[in-house]
Amino acid sequence: MARKIHVDGGKSTRDLIDAKKLIEMLPLKAGDTFLDAGCGDGFISLEAASAVGDEGRVIAVDVYPESVVILRSRIGRRSNILPLVADITHRLPVPDRTVDVYFMANVFHGIVVNGEVEPLMAEVKRLLSGTGRLVVVDFKKVDGTPGPHMDLRLSEDEVIEILEDHGFTVESVGDAGPYHYLIMAAQGSENPYQ
Repeated sequence: MARKIHVDGGKSTRDLIDAKKLIEMLPLKAGDTFLDAGCGDGFISLEAASAVGDEGRVIAVDVYPESVVILRSRIGRRSNILPLVADITHRLPVPDRTVDVYFMANVFHGIVVNGEVEPLMAEVKRLLSGTGRLVVVDFKKVDGTPGPHMDLRLSEDEVIEILEDHGFTVESVGDAGPYHYLIMAAQGSENPYQ
């Protein structure tokens, strides 16, 4: 099978995002299941693992085996992180309606550029619990800031339109640091998995 290459894939943004502050912005509680889609080296997954506690679970998914190897080396004694090498636009080995927060940081613009929104959204809807939230963190569309080329970036309004077109209700839009925005959305009523 040919290796799938995603736009700007395999790069870490560890130096651009404060994972602790980001996790504090999310509706995560002990016992929740957090899916980190496109987890990279797992720096956000590790922070989420502390937030969900031993009763919770973090599913850290990346298409790049090298990234997952780095995460595995950092897990240490934590037993609540499941690292997976998988493509988030395909069916993941995760049961239906079991994810409380489906999270993606600096991934969504690549999904859009690659024309993979439809399969991604179908899988997100399958995985989210009835009260689950989809969280998209991506680079602000501002010239002169770190991140992908401006032609690849999506504004907050563009992401909101895509999410709403796929049956999500956007609940909040905010800053996730100097270079990123955070959009949180709930599933709409037409979700076939509700």
